[in-house]
Amino acid sequence: MSLNRLSKSAIISVLPTELIRWEVHYYPALDSTQTRAGEIFRREGRGGIFVATNFQGTGRGREGRPWTAPRGQALLFSFILLPGHADLEIHLLTITTALAVCNALRIHLALAPEVKWPNDILLNGKKVCGILTEMVKSDTKETGVIVGVGLNVNQRAKDFSGPLTETATSLRLVKGRHIPRIPLLGAIMRSFEEYYFLYQKGERGEIIRGWKRDSAMLGRRVSLRSGRREVQGTVIDLEDNGALILRLDTGRTESFLGSDCRYI
Repeated sequence: MSLNRLSKSAIISVLPTELIRWEVHYYPALDSTQTRAGEIFRREGRGGIFVATNFQGTGRGREGRPWTAPRGQALLFSFILLPGHADLEIHLLTITTALAVCNALRIHLALAPEVKWPNDILLNGKKVCGILTEMVKSDTKETGVIVGVGLNVNQRAKDFSGPLTETATSLRLVKGRHIPRIPLLGAIMRSFEEYYFLYQKGERGEIIRGWKRDSAMLGRRVSLRSGRREVQGTVIDLEDNGALILRLDTGRTESFLGSDCRYI
């Protein structure tokens, strides 16, 4: 079995099953793993659905931004959870997933990734991974969360054009070698199950401490856009629900959920 070639059997061989028994759907090409996972959940109404592809034509990130990657060069997958908590928990699930990816990159590839709130993972200051979490309802009214992951694995410099040349990177560019995708996927999902187990036990403190360990944001000045409002301030903490706490330039302290954030 090729360690880089995605297939249903290869994915099943590396997914952990201790916590979740995954139902794997693999497509050589797809419009969007996030969209397909939502379609399956609306029809079936259960968790443990795992959707992966080798190429997606209309992949998307937060606020509908496009997420593209050359065929066969990235890890592109979405999965469905039934966390059984309030809607606001979606933000903590984003952070939980980001920590899992960081942990896998640290252990599997000896890298030093950073979490950039709310949903980016950086290497050497450039984005290598994006995470998208969305609520979804089934036809029979069950509520699930779709977690989507787009990880740049084997792109070369020529695969990034325009502004991406300054803001994006891949594992191959950082490590200087080709990275087999199948073992990496297994490492990510094993790490995710460990963090998701903490999440299910309500051990938010462990997740928040993990964010503080893997984040370079504490003490940094940022510009944050929440709806039509844009504010500047210094990051001072993270709340238990995943909200970012800023000390604004006005002197006030506020917390924000699901907002765009950039360093200044």
